[in-house]
Amino acid sequence: MSTNTTINALEVFRPYHIDNLKRLGNDYDGGYIVHYPSLLDAECLVNYGVGYNVAFEKDFWKETGKPTYAFDPTLSDLGAVFSKLFKGNFVPFMRHAKNYLVWMFKKTQLKKSGINFIAEGISDTDTEQYKTFDYHFKKYNLHNKKFIFKIDVEGAEYPVFGQESIYPLLGNAVQVLLEFHYADQKFNELLAIMNKMEETHTLIHLHANNHGDMFDVQGKKVPAAFEATFIHNSYLPVKTYSTASYPIEGLDQPCDRLQKDVPLDFFY
Repeated sequence: MSTNTTINALEVFRPYHIDNLKRLGNDYDGGYIVHYPSLLDAECLVNYGVGYNVAFEKDFWKETGKPTYAFDPTLSDLGAVFSKLFKGNFVPFMRHAKNYLVWMFKKTQLKKSGINFIAEGISDTDTEQYKTFDYHFKKYNLHNKKFIFKIDVEGAEYPVFGQESIYPLLGNAVQVLLEFHYADQKFNELLAIMNKMEETHTLIHLHANNHGDMFDVQGKKVPAAFEATFIHNSYLPVKTYSTASYPIEGLDQPCDRLQKDVPLDFFY
């Protein structure tokens, strides 16, 4: 893919340097990079798109003793499980069915790790199963809480962050952990979000999801899916670009353990 974007625009993806980064969650898929000292300032974790993996949320509880509001309307959906069988996808069906059964047991244990599971998702409009962030912001009194905002919603990030109304609500977000998908199809929308985020938060880490493809932006190879960590600007009053090699050895891990991690240098 090529775009009419200038090379200089890719600098918005270059992380800034900050010390004391730490990995929470799994060694492979399900692990994310956070800034540890500011993590301890958070009063809760607000997480959209939990999936069947709660390793990150458990680590957050271990490190902070603070609760998680875990939003995901898909985990108890039997229709999604059996749709794979009806399509003849037996192996994915068995994997999904196993995850479903394990989750039904695991869900009863979540509160031991401070995890409050809510069977709702995030959207740019309110429906029965999906709510705007403004709705949850008010319902859970986030206006007076410092929080970590984590979101992995398989492309729904674009309409959610395409709304101007969400950005004023991020003033109390100590960190934003945002996984982008379909960057090859949504590149201009992605650029707009990255530029808008700079008004309140600073990019401090970037990691490619090696499940995704790479695409071309004026001779640079850009991942179609990647994880980004932002920190509130108040924690980084003086900004210096990172000179690290990405992925960072000893910190990053490939999402797919059977494939090599993806080197990132398109922002240099």
